[in-house]
Amino acid sequence: MLQLQAHDLLPGRRVDDPACDWAQIQLRMREGVQLSPVLPVGGDAGLVWVPKNGCSTLKRVWLQFQGADCQRPGFDPHSAALSATHWLNPEELRAVSDHRALVAIWRDPIDRFVSACRSHLVELTTGAMYAKLRSSSPDQSGFDNALRFHDELFAGHGVHSFADDADPVDVMNQVALQLPEWIACHIDWSHHTIPQINFLGGDPRCYRTILGMEQIDALVSHWAKASGLQLDLTPQHVSSQEETNNLWRRLKRDQLSAEAIAALQNFYAGDLAFLELAQQQLGAWQAA
Repeated sequence: MLQLQAHDLLPGRRVDDPACDWAQIQLRMREGVQLSPVLPVGGDAGLVWVPKNGCSTLKRVWLQFQGADCQRPGFDPHSAALSATHWLNPEELRAVSDHRALVAIWRDPIDRFVSACRSHLVELTTGAMYAKLRSSSPDQSGFDNALRFHDELFAGHGVHSFADDADPVDVMNQVALQLPEWIACHIDWSHHTIPQINFLGGDPRCYRTILGMEQIDALVSHWAKASGLQLDLTPQHVSSQEETNNLWRRLKRDQLSAEAIAALQNFYAGDLAFLELAQQQLGAWQAA
């Protein structure tokens, strides 16, 4: 069993080459491998972030601790924090938790799925896919090969891209019914929709506390007070900025059919079991 001392450096995999390392991490996680992304907070705490669980806000706050200018044009907290993230397997996470108070944000799985749909579901349309393939292909031959690969991959999993003018509500419900297949086919979609336990690990006892989405402000305020720094705590709600003119940004939970909700509850059963176990082991959620 791995054992660490308090002064040891954090273990885990790092992203040195985003084009390769980040892709490999996503591929492993969508196959069910548990890798917990940890950002160190001081010398005795850590944040385990989960996509769609307020991680834009949390990463921006963490980066401000490092002296980053989060207000500069084009600043992207995700890419900026990625190189500093330590990806720990379950054994490494347990060892680190002996010396660091780990905190994470948990979100209702269906709410998280709908949030992923608001921000990324349009990527499953034909036009968006073709545009991405063209941007990453050096020439027509490269594009043709990439398109052939994707067509065969989609066909093998029984899915196909959606028409550019498809109704977002219909697309969301169809994807919910075939979520495992879409996760297997689309890497940019997968890390927003794979179960939270792939990021959190399977043992809630590794955490000092696990908070709900509604407690993010309390956590950030606690960090601000403890650090003594003037932090920019402006909420980051990307979807709300575009929902007026973008139908994809208007998707809501109550637009899911009963069949879609049942499929999502089945797919995210592990997340729901983790929450129940966390409440038993950690007690009432408290700000770290």
